[in-house]
Amino acid sequence: MTTESKATVSKNDAKPISGPEMLERATEGFNLFQDGRFRESLAIFEALAAKDPSEPYFQTALGACHLALEDLDVAESYFNRAIELDPTDLTPFVNRGEVHLRLGKVMEAARDFNHAVSLDPQGQDPLSARARMLAAAALESVEDAQHSGPGSENPA
Repeated sequence: MTTESKATVSKNDAKPISGPEMLERATEGFNLFQDGRFRESLAIFEALAAKDPSEPYFQTALGACHLALEDLDVAESYFNRAIELDPTDLTPFVNRGEVHLRLGKVMEAARDFNHAVSLDPQGQDPLSARARMLAAAALESVEDAQHSGPGSENPA
């Protein structure tokens, strides 16, 4: 997230919010999320995204809040938007992969996790280690399903 405000003032706003104020609010939203206060965090990120809908971090944060609240379809739409805005950030790919896993879309999940890993080939970002682990688990579950599918039972 940048510290310069790209927000415009709407008719309902008394004054524009500055870049440092947006950063402060985003930090507050992040801390609330970390504390498990997802609805409060969501409210902050909704307000920030309304001020600056082109900031990918806000879209990712909104997706994370919805993921935590088990609103998976909405979470996926925010992660999709974040990816459109910044396809080089691995965070929304990992999070969207988790949405896919919860929806039972294992192959889509594996693709997102593998793409996230490809964005950090040196493994510098701790989130890429999570993506590697989740990709391996997703692929293992696909292999298990293929091996235990119809016709794979051992005759007695």
